[in-house]
Amino acid sequence: MTPPGRRHGPASASLLAVLAMVAWGSAYVPSAWLVESWPPLLAAAARIGIGGLILLGVLLVLGRPALPGAEWGVVLVLALTQSVIFYGATFVGIAEEGAGTAAVLANTDPLFVAALAAIFLGERLGPRQWAGLVVGLVGAAAVVWQGPLWPPSVSWISLLVVIGALGWAVGTVAVTGRIRAGARPVAIAGWQMIIGGAMLAVIGALLGGAPQSTGGREIGLILLVALVGNAIPFALFYVALGRGDAGRVSAWFFLVPVVGVLSAWPLLGEVPGPRLWVGLVLVCAGLWMVLAPSRR
Repeated sequence: MTPPGRRHGPASASLLAVLAMVAWGSAYVPSAWLVESWPPLLAAAARIGIGGLILLGVLLVLGRPALPGAEWGVVLVLALTQSVIFYGATFVGIAEEGAGTAAVLANTDPLFVAALAAIFLGERLGPRQWAGLVVGLVGAAAVVWQGPLWPPSVSWISLLVVIGALGWAVGTVAVTGRIRAGARPVAIAGWQMIIGGAMLAVIGALLGGAPQSTGGREIGLILLVALVGNAIPFALFYVALGRGDAGRVSAWFFLVPVVGVLSAWPLLGEVPGPRLWVGLVLVCAGLWMVLAPSRR
């Protein structure tokens, strides 16, 4: 008998996962448009805060429980790491280095999750996965590095985006084991985005000042990135996890930086240079090697 929730099969799960990854990747361009008139931290706060409200609103409309079903300490840790640190660093990267660069570096977070899980949780990685970690991190280093070879010179903003990706991974590993069977992942995502968005709004107001404009364009962009960059892909991803194996679903993650870079090229005029091309190829290869399920 097919388990409940998986009757649609792996093809359906893969399609939903691809749609989620494309949505996440396509959100980098409108996020870049938003930071043209909004300070990056406030833009990040608006994106994830509204995205969280949409997620919880959908749960309530569907009659599903909106409480996280996990300790509030877990939600707070995720809000600090995966909302404040990750999205704050990513939006600073978008504003200073461009959407394409941020898309490549921010999406190294699965590499850090795998490495930290192996170190602190004792999760076993095979030779292909260890090789993928090396390949992916070399790709990230190629983007961060500005030359010469010695003494090394790096883009500190790009390095900040990588630190944000590491922050996401730290949050993931830190709460592993504290999320019980009764936890509700979509509700947890919604609450951590709302709480993290509120924190970022306060930090952004103190450090970045007020937005230059709050007209219809900015409101439309906020709603767009909240839907396309947070609410829709999170929902699609969790539905995909319910229909297919986690490894098979997560393997499509390499599409996020690809879509981010290729959409920023024509829409923002960000022509990828050699370092970004090398970084994109190596990061995507590393993600596939780490996340793709092993053949039996």
